[in-house]
Amino acid sequence: MTAAHACPYTIVRMGPTNNASWSAVGADDTYHYSATVLSVFWPETEHQKLLARWPHLAAEVGTTWDEHRQQIERHCALVSRAGHGVNQTPGDVSGFEAFLQDKHINHPASEDLRGYPDLRTQPAMVPWPPARTAACWCDSGRKYKQCCRPHGLGTLD
Repeated sequence: MTAAHACPYTIVRMGPTNNASWSAVGADDTYHYSATVLSVFWPETEHQKLLARWPHLAAEVGTTWDEHRQQIERHCALVSRAGHGVNQTPGDVSGFEAFLQDKHINHPASEDLRGYPDLRTQPAMVPWPPARTAACWCDSGRKYKQCCRPHGLGTLD
């Protein structure tokens, strides 16, 4: 990824205790390790609230919700292509406000958005990608193959 495309992910240390589908992708004499990325997406109403409250974050999350969905799907596809697992969790403004308050931040920057959520709160995580005919991760009510999946296809370079 280039510097122009900031990564909206948090690297999560996963293991069998916090992810039943965990499997090691590498090992040495001491450690077994796996890289799983947490992708925070903002459901449509939360995306609108986020930009109404902090319009300067549009550069990070997309100016429209459709742009946000495309950005998330593309990044998930890139991370998956690199051989890492991807889990998704929805963001919400009230949770982000609490996260900022705990850190004594009044005007969030891109780094603060990328640090959300605090993983100690154990956010609900869902593996990505969903099955082609399953409900799409964005909560549109459409099948994944007819909704966000096409946005991650095509050239990823």
